[in-house]
Amino acid sequence: MNIFSIKLIACITMVFDHIKYGLPVTENFVTTYLGRISFPLFAFLITEGYVHTSNLKKYYQRLLIFGIISQIPFMLFRTLVGEWKLLNIMFTLLIGLIAITIYDKEKNKFISIPIMIALIFCGEFLNVDYGAFGIITVILMYMLKNKKVVLSIIYGVVVLIYYGINYKFNYSIELLLYCFFTWFPSLIICMYNGKQGRKMKYFFYCFYPIHMLIVYLLSFV
Repeated sequence: MNIFSIKLIACITMVFDHIKYGLPVTENFVTTYLGRISFPLFAFLITEGYVHTSNLKKYYQRLLIFGIISQIPFMLFRTLVGEWKLLNIMFTLLIGLIAITIYDKEKNKFISIPIMIALIFCGEFLNVDYGAFGIITVILMYMLKNKKVVLSIIYGVVVLIYYGINYKFNYSIELLLYCFFTWFPSLIICMYNGKQGRKMKYFFYCFYPIHMLIVYLLSFV
């Protein structure tokens, strides 16, 4: 499993997650649960991008620029969900990227860890997509990148807590399925072979806002 394969799975499952809002007739097991797979994979990809980028400053700039470009399509799409006052996933990934940069560059953990915690709260305060959970996911994907079995276990606990808090720990079968498919990407990551595969540097950056516009327009069909 290379980077290209993981990116492709992330994009396909993201469409699964979103299409049901534009076309309610498509709502089924696949679009309801498999859509949970996409974000953790994108969080992992951002950490791999950090490790392999040749220009970190430009990496920040790309996320910021495409975050700004994607915001209107994102807000239009979110009107279908009924909650549009959020910042899109590019900002989530950007804050996560800043957090892992600080963790990596600042060797004094008495400085870096409080800053990372502050960035987690910042993500929640700024109301980025996935909130604090999104930032924590990026951080875990980086901190445990060489301990994938440990990552699977800890991430599973985090997912159970996240959904538990949001649903007052009332774990139904449906909620446990949400938990399972949100956790499942950690198994995909375990199969990562460290290779790039086919390069499509700007594919996700462009695909993200375009697919949301298409889903929004489909809602008028």
